Formats: sequence, structure tokens, C-alpha cells
Amino acid sequence: MSAPAPLGPDLFVFDAEQRFFGVELGSRMTVLRLDGDLLLYSPVALDPGSLDRLGTPRWLLAPNTFHHLHVRPWLARGLTGYAAPGLAEKRRDLDFAHTVSEPCAPFGDAVQLVPLRSLPLVGEVALLHRPSRTLVVTDLVFHLGADAPWATRAAFWLLGGYPGCRATLLERALMRRAVARDDLRGLLALDFDRLIMAHGHIIETGGKDALANAYSWLGGP
Repeated sequence: MSAPAPLGPDLFVFDAEQRFFGVELGSRMTVLRLDGDLLLYSPVALDPGSLDRLGTPRWLLAPNTFHHLHVRPWLARGLTGYAAPGLAEKRRDLDFAHTVSEPCAPFGDAVQLVPLRSLPLVGEVALLHRPSRTLVVTDLVFHLGADAPWATRAAFWLLGGYPGCRATLLERALMRRAVARDDLRGLLALDFDRLIMAHGHIIETGGKDALANAYSWLGGP
């Protein structure tokens, strides 16, 4: 587990090891501080008390149906849980208070949640942090660098997800393309420059262009 990396006065990321089908992919949690309270996007394995110096953990968002493995300790600590569409049915053992099925701003004007409808298998919920002009996603795109393990680079090259900021062949095969164009159009209309994804390097500037290029195969918007 990395130390918290501050990207702004109220924006932090934590990187952790995570293997998926035997491939080291890593995973990233984004933490937003909102008037002293903390919102955790895509929780990772971490001692819940380790965030106390940043603020009071209050909410968590499990933003797709694959990013839920480390939610239980946070819910047990009393955080209010928000789930991506389909996750509450998949994890009936977890007590989520809300499912994010429509665009909303339940944490105040600084944060907008945008559920994507184009890949129901994943149920991705993107997050816009307005003060830092940051868009946060999980598996919508990957941005693996040359420093990733060779097996990870090889696997994602075969999947079309390496090198650079890319969607994989799974998105190409499974996405409902007409709906995906609408989803992408909505995301690109948001005011963001930085792009944070769960796997790979953060794009500090030019994130909107990188996202558009990663989905240029959709033929728009």
C-alpha cells in the first residue's frame, strides 16, 4: 500500500497491489475531502483508521460490480455505502444504503456522480470533482506504463489495453455502442482536465482528450 498521494488540498489517492486472474494489475482508491468528511471512491485494502488524519471517513462508493472486494471493513466502521447498479444484488451480504442509478450529487455541489448505461455487466459510475476539474473512473479506461510487470503488459497488449490510455477489447465486444456514444458524450461535456483511473498512471492534464481518443472506435461523439 502506498502512502496517500495528495493531488490537491482535498483530493488524495492510495495505490494498492491487486491481482486479477493471476495478473498484477494494482488498484487505486480516490479520497475526496468535503468539509472535513471523506468520500472513498473504490475502497482498497487499508486499515480504516489510517485515514483519520485526513478527515472523518463518512461515505464510500463501490463504483462498479468488480470493485467491491474491500468494502466490508469500511461499512463495518459505519460509513454510508453507495453502490453501482447491479452490485447490491451481487453482494447481498453487504448493506449498501443507496444504489446510484441516475446522475446525482448526494455529497454537495463539488461532486457529481454519473452512472454509465452502456456496459451493464460492469455498471460503472464515474465521479466528477468540480473544484479540481478531475474525472474519476475505474475500468472505463486503463493507462498502464512501461513500469508495469511484463506479464501485465503482455496480457493487456493482447486485450488491446496497452500501451497508452485505452479501453480493452472487452469494452469493444460488450458495450452497447449507441448507448456508449451517449455516455461518452455526457462525460466529455463535463469540465475536467485530470483523469484518474483505477489501473495505471493518472493523466494530470489532457484527460478529456485521452478519454475521447480511447473511445475513438465508437465513431463519435
